[in-house]
Amino acid sequence: MTTERALARRFGPRDSDHPAAERRWGLLAGMLLLVQVMTGCSALGGPPDRLAEAEADARDAVADLVAEVGAKNGARTRTADQIGRALAASPQADLISISGVDTGDPDGVTALLRVVGTGKDGSWLEPEWASEEFCFELRFAPAPPADPPTVPCPSLAARLTFPPPTEPKLPSPDELRRALVESSADEAGVWASLATFSLDPAIRVDVAARGGEVGVALRSPVRDSGRYDCVLARVRSEAVEAWRPAGVQLQPGELSCRATESLAGHGLQPPK
Repeated sequence: MTTERALARRFGPRDSDHPAAERRWGLLAGMLLLVQVMTGCSALGGPPDRLAEAEADARDAVADLVAEVGAKNGARTRTADQIGRALAASPQADLISISGVDTGDPDGVTALLRVVGTGKDGSWLEPEWASEEFCFELRFAPAPPADPPTVPCPSLAARLTFPPPTEPKLPSPDELRRALVESSADEAGVWASLATFSLDPAIRVDVAARGGEVGVALRSPVRDSGRYDCVLARVRSEAVEAWRPAGVQLQPGELSCRATESLAGHGLQPPK
């Protein structure tokens, strides 16, 4: 049945002799055509398009997160703990699981992320935003994939959290002195003695030799403060000295905790 015949059955026969009736019929026909067009647009913007748009939105969030994690970890090799902590701290996604040792391993580190994406639903005149959950499998080995695959989200999977990181612990001056007394007064012997401590990777170790003496500097960041702790040592054939500079000497613009400073004896005596 044509649009005009359908309107005639509902509103009565068309009176072509009256211009007002002609305009009325034209207006009603135009309104019905607009409704048909709008209905067609709504069908085109239905669930399939909404899901595709939501997945694209979720992928953008994952790409931003991967770039952020890469920027926070400048080391060539990143452990699963380092990657997991960075991902778990982000509000953009839920870390569901993480496995592997580090990015230097052939199998790398694999993380499962749950991300919420949004897409438009409804007509183009009155769109409604709908949210959908997607899970992505990311592999860091040594570079993350550009387009991680989607995987089924495990049911009732809780967001993975990490306990606060432990503070890197420096050996005390006495501990450092006892270890270095057993070493020879050369760089190789000093490095061998330092290896017995199993120092945290966050601790910066600096060793330098000059004129038959070896200087040692161990610097550890103090978490969330911008400050650092420092232990210095000087190894000579006749004696070994080890000390912790006073707090005021570790302020910005003072000692930088370098082996060259330990060779010069900087920080050995507290300021007067």
